[in-house]
Amino acid sequence: MAMKEESVTDQARLCAGASVGALLGAVVAYLFFTERGRWMRDRMEPAVDDLMGEFHKFRRTLEKVGDMANDGLRAFNEFQAARGQSPFPPGPRTSH
Repeated sequence: MAMKEESVTDQARLCAGASVGALLGAVVAYLFFTERGRWMRDRMEPAVDDLMGEFHKFRRTLEKVGDMANDGLRAFNEFQAARGQSPFPPGPRTSH
């Protein structure tokens, strides 16, 4: 019975893959070989360009956040190193 279930699963995957491939092929053919498809591509291009610009801005923002986190970690490590080299003995301190 397990062999039949695997076979059905493989057949389902094959059919799903073929269906997705056919659908994508139809969409590409429509967009590239029809007048209406050319019109749609011309309308989509500015939106795609805007979206790419937003993704680039987002990536730069993430890079800046990463740089800021690295700077904070570096400052913390320097503070820890300086604290370890302090001339004052560690232990409880009083204000008097």
